[in-house]
Amino acid sequence: MDIGGSLLSQMLLKTMTPVVMVLPTPLAEEGCQKNNLNFIQTLHPFCIYDKIDVPVRTASDQPYRLQKFKLRLFYASEICQPPVQSAEEHLTQVVENASDEAFAELQGNPQELEVVQKMADSESLSSWLQVYNKEFIRTLSFSEHEAFDHPVACLLVVSSKDEKPVNKFVDLFNTDQLPSLLNEGAMDPKILKHYVLIHDNQDGPADKSASHYMGSIGLPLPDR
Repeated sequence: MDIGGSLLSQMLLKTMTPVVMVLPTPLAEEGCQKNNLNFIQTLHPFCIYDKIDVPVRTASDQPYRLQKFKLRLFYASEICQPPVQSAEEHLTQVVENASDEAFAELQGNPQELEVVQKMADSESLSSWLQVYNKEFIRTLSFSEHEAFDHPVACLLVVSSKDEKPVNKFVDLFNTDQLPSLLNEGAMDPKILKHYVLIHDNQDGPADKSASHYMGSIGLPLPDR
């Protein structure tokens, strides 16, 4: 299947790709906000891999080569399924907002046939439907009975301004911070963990910060 060839394949690429859970400290998020971005938005450009050619082993041993790959990042607080009533209210609001935008773009009397035809040919109809589909799929994410959206890895993010970095990394992955589905056993708790240290050069030289952190976790300092 050509990943970039159809709307269905593009939707699958956006909604059924591996999920990475992100657990940052407040200071790590604060550092990213200096660029008017949160941590996940900062990493978005590095989550899409184009023009690759990787062989994949399928369950039926059919030859398949991966041409495009994407990761989806979510904060731990986002990894939950909303209640049915909240989901319905949210989707209703999406449709109402789309209707308001369509009427705002309307030029002419909606009772005239030519105006209706222009609306039918307009790209705004397909665009609102894509937004609705995206939000509808989002309301179904992170359920107990399927694992498409269960995280396969976790990023623990600490700022160089945080005190006692090792303790911060441990504190981030405690039961108070994790999604309820993981605490309740619906998700695999033994997921891959990557530890990220964020440093802003405005806070001082990076090598000095690195030496401080390496010393705090008992690693030998590099020779100069």
